[in-house]
Amino acid sequence: MDALRALIDRTFDLFFRPFRDIHPAYGLSAASFVTGVMAMLVFRYASNQPAMRRAKSRIQAHILELRLFPDQPGVVMCAYGRILRFTGAYLVHALRPLLILLLPVAIIMGQLDLRFSHLPLRPGELFIVKAELADPLAVDSSSLAVPRGLTLTAPPVHIPALQEVDWRLRADGYGEFLPAVIAAGHAFPKRVVVSNGLVRLAVRRVQAHLWERLLDPGEEPMPAGSAVRAIEVGYRPRIIDLGRFQTGWLGFFLVASLVSGWMVKVMLRIEL
Repeated sequence: MDALRALIDRTFDLFFRPFRDIHPAYGLSAASFVTGVMAMLVFRYASNQPAMRRAKSRIQAHILELRLFPDQPGVVMCAYGRILRFTGAYLVHALRPLLILLLPVAIIMGQLDLRFSHLPLRPGELFIVKAELADPLAVDSSSLAVPRGLTLTAPPVHIPALQEVDWRLRADGYGEFLPAVIAAGHAFPKRVVVSNGLVRLAVRRVQAHLWERLLDPGEEPMPAGSAVRAIEVGYRPRIIDLGRFQTGWLGFFLVASLVSGWMVKVMLRIEL
């Protein structure tokens, strides 16, 4: 599983490399276009297109029947029954491509979230590292090992009721750093990125199951049963600035991928 996740990470890193130092809308547009095209091709080749066309035609015919004979209850009831029947048939034909798309689309969205949901830190920026501990007794004894390139700017804040400790740090320069939470005699590092480009950012490092490590990529999860349940870095949320409009990455992705898919659908006459 780890080898597969590493391969997926490297593949997406290669895809986004040309977009690293330009406006994030370009990279997000490219990913949305590929996703939309992929979805339409899967629908074309994994579904029974003639059967879907027939089902849609029968549904439209029976809707027309309702409009033509509204004053004949028997005809209306039969038409409603046939509409439900052919709608069910249509959904059955559409189910196979939807199931095929489920996993790849989940992986794509996980990778996009890593790159577009938050901004990397900038030199001089203050940020918070938060640790959630498994043992409330370890809250007061935990500490943070700070590498060169980061500076601790305030004493830690202990919150026993939440089993949480917060540290405020400053990024002194560009690079990738590994501050480590020390708890129960063990060190738990967390990757911190200071950059002005498009990079992978894992906001949280948590204890995770194998399937979660594929669908929600980022860093190596912490061992199950460890003294630290999660470590979080306070990156700022990213807003995609489109001039008069601003949006999060998810809204942009959904609209752009739907537009791309619709264009391919029209050109290839794909039935949906």
